[in-house]
Amino acid sequence: MAGIKFLINSNSRIKALLVFICCFLFPSQISLAQNTGGLYGTIKDSTSSEVIFGANIFILDLLKGTATGENGSYEINNIPTGRYQIRLSYIGYIQKVITVEIEPNTRKELNIKLQPEIYEGEEITVLAQAAGQVAAIKQQIESNTIVNVVSKERLGELPDQNAAESVARLPGVSVQRDAGEASKVVVRGLSPRFNSITVNGIKLPGSGDDRSVDLSLVPSEVLGGIEVFKALTPDKDGDAVGGTVNLLVRKAPNDFRGSVSAETGYNDLRNEFGQYKFSLNLSDRFLDDKLGVLVSGNIQRTNRSSELFDNNLLVNQADSSLRTENLNLADTRETRDKYGFSASLDYKLDENNEIFFSSLLGRTDRDEQRYRKRYRVGNTRTEYDLQDRNRFESVYSNSLSGRHNWDFIEVDWQSSYSNSLSKTPYSNYSRFIEIGAFRNGLDDTNADSIVAAANNDLDETYFQYGTFNTSRRTEGDFTAALNTQINFNITNNIDGYLKFGGKYRDKNKFVDQNENRTDFEVVSQIGQDNPDDFELYNSTHIAISNFINSNYNTPSISGRYQISPGLDANALGDFYDRFSNYYERNRVTDLRDYEAGESITAFYGMMEFNFGQRVTLLPGLRYEYTENYYDGKFGNLNGNLGQGGVISDTTGGQSYGELLPQVHLKVNILEGVDLRLAYTESISRPNYDNLVPFQNVNDPEQTLSRGNPDLKHTSAVNYDVFLSFYKNSIGYLSVGLFYKELENIDYIRTTRLQEGEFSGYELTSPVNAEGTSTVKGIEIDFQTDFRFLPKPLNGLILSTNIAFIKSETFFPVFKIGPRSPDPPFRPTIIDTVRSGKLPGQPDVTASFTLGYEIGLFSARASLAYQQDILNEIASTSLGDGLSEGFSFWDFRLNQSFKSAPNLTFFFNVNNILSENEQDFIGSGDISKKSRDFSYGLTASTGIKVKF
Repeated sequence: MAGIKFLINSNSRIKALLVFICCFLFPSQISLAQNTGGLYGTIKDSTSSEVIFGANIFILDLLKGTATGENGSYEINNIPTGRYQIRLSYIGYIQKVITVEIEPNTRKELNIKLQPEIYEGEEITVLAQAAGQVAAIKQQIESNTIVNVVSKERLGELPDQNAAESVARLPGVSVQRDAGEASKVVVRGLSPRFNSITVNGIKLPGSGDDRSVDLSLVPSEVLGGIEVFKALTPDKDGDAVGGTVNLLVRKAPNDFRGSVSAETGYNDLRNEFGQYKFSLNLSDRFLDDKLGVLVSGNIQRTNRSSELFDNNLLVNQADSSLRTENLNLADTRETRDKYGFSASLDYKLDENNEIFFSSLLGRTDRDEQRYRKRYRVGNTRTEYDLQDRNRFESVYSNSLSGRHNWDFIEVDWQSSYSNSLSKTPYSNYSRFIEIGAFRNGLDDTNADSIVAAANNDLDETYFQYGTFNTSRRTEGDFTAALNTQINFNITNNIDGYLKFGGKYRDKNKFVDQNENRTDFEVVSQIGQDNPDDFELYNSTHIAISNFINSNYNTPSISGRYQISPGLDANALGDFYDRFSNYYERNRVTDLRDYEAGESITAFYGMMEFNFGQRVTLLPGLRYEYTENYYDGKFGNLNGNLGQGGVISDTTGGQSYGELLPQVHLKVNILEGVDLRLAYTESISRPNYDNLVPFQNVNDPEQTLSRGNPDLKHTSAVNYDVFLSFYKNSIGYLSVGLFYKELENIDYIRTTRLQEGEFSGYELTSPVNAEGTSTVKGIEIDFQTDFRFLPKPLNGLILSTNIAFIKSETFFPVFKIGPRSPDPPFRPTIIDTVRSGKLPGQPDVTASFTLGYEIGLFSARASLAYQQDILNEIASTSLGDGLSEGFSFWDFRLNQSFKSAPNLTFFFNVNNILSENEQDFIGSGDISKKSRDFSYGLTASTGIKVKF
């Protein structure tokens, strides 16, 4: 009912909807199915007999056609009876034109083999790299929207470890990295939470504290391709402002196929061999090709160790200098075990009806020890700590769908369940401190001076406290969708379809975090209760000497700073096991537990008009109604562990509806040249953690943090202009312009309350930004091969793209004004905004890949580049944190053999230049390095067998 009320009260939107519906009411002129027949068949390569995916079948007389599917098959229904010229074509193959007679109420089978093109009298064999490039270009050209593609063939030729690294090679796409591994995707400068991740069109749930999805969980080997849609159509979910990344699980091809690969790897940072990866792919068809089965699996162990220089800088307002508050040196030793699986079953009931089941699973287990030394300049102490933890993350999606054709009507349906889990069953943290840890003469503007002034007196260093944490985050999505498409012919030169449908998505999320902790007095009590088991400092404190790891190999952070000594993870684990009864529950962490639910009901209608082979118009509307609820915690606790005070349950929720118009226009200006225009509207829903109505009060520090259940969703208006050019002898070139206006982006604001119960407290809470945020940019993509050149240059293949992005948004900040003349004479607080570019947005992204193929040998060198990124916002630009531009080079080599053409040897190198990620604070001449994150070069070698 709430959704109906929303529509009734939105007069302007109702008018738009009525106009749109009226467009559906002229089918009196439409001939749906009278005296018609059909055409179907399979397109194959004439030399290899391999099916061709994406080949064009076009009826010249009617100016209508289709493209082959994954099995090389096609079908065209509702063809008026008569004799027609049929053109069959595909990039890299010689075009064919065949005359066909269509008879009433019959379906004619037409199977064709296309011959590869010939340059200078030599037939060209399309090898793996070229095939991957051609397949992606073809799909982009044929699409009725703006999409970039990583084909299945290209996935098999890249040294990418996961889906995120593969997507990062597309124009306008960058990634966030975790220990050197690409994890989350930034599309057109918009952070991961503004983008949608789907599997065969079904959304994947996130596993973190926002709505983003960690794509490092999904190995590239289990995918059948990746699509990035940058302009939405009404039949797609409307909550993607940057774009939708669609992971594909394919159907089984027509014949038996399989491959198995094994590799071993090396980590340069740790000078360690022994990493491994095994992959298996099998597919076949049974029961007279009615049943298709495809299975892919992957298992991998990798060393993701890293080293970190972290300089916590503060702005000195008196002289605008940057001074160190804390200097942290960290050595993280991490092993990741990754598992991937995908499967599909498709069953053809007959030529017009089929059922499809798909499943995708990704999981990563992480075993991590972080050794850290902290120079706490502001507190004049040195700290040594160790965090020893095991955690795992997983995501899976199961989907059952069907497709049914009845003459001119096509119906498809889908139901699915997806789930994500992030669990930390073991996290043991221990901290040791040295008080009065620096000599005189320390210069807090210079990191070298801070390290040199440290006493490093282990005899004065003792156990301060320990914590033991566990956590669990789960998110589940149930989805059901139904779509109906009615094909029509208005005249011989005008045809199209009417498509409408609906989708229901029910989501739930559960977060449970627990911490047991012991403070300084309790640890000292353990030592005094067990004096024979520990060396004590001052006869009261447990000395660090009890937990030093004599086998710890001290690294050199940033090539100049040492972490010494290393703590013993096993000894500290035994300490917790033995004295866990001394640890008390930290009730403060309970305030961030919550349960959330969200349901989204969507309906859409759209039409596609094809005016000959030159113009395609696609208008449509989508309506999404959202209801959500949140159960959180509300408390005002006191004591180090929140022992005092009361925690009470609190609830919140909201509901709203959005009409999202979408209009696409595609014009084939000349053969191989097309222009696309798109106007679309989309939304982005707030992060769950921000909506939960929790409250956490810290009286000693006079701070207050709250959720905001009234936080508004972000609305976006998107404009796209896209021009592409393709010619076999030259290649593919596209230029895209985009402009976005975003309302109600939300940020975390810190201010100081001036009235009420918590007057004088600093409040941290999410709020919607004022003003309209904008994102604009240009994307350029060029792909070609050099088959027209003489040997050996005809084996070169080039793919390169670059994007320039600019954005403006408004951050909430507060400034301290003059003191009030009235008691208690507190300073006045001025809430204001400052402008800047969107966090996470690089000014430039670029990708360059140069490949070479000749005979059974191929090689590929690739570059992924992203320019400076804003990652921390301060009240002024002097305190902003920037991530420096980053270049990631990799290389892959393949070699097969005439005696064993199905056996391939390969060699991969990632991060060839051992590039570090570096952050800086400040601007202009006043800038200092705040973070240097290194993870080194990795390499692997192995074999792959196809059968």
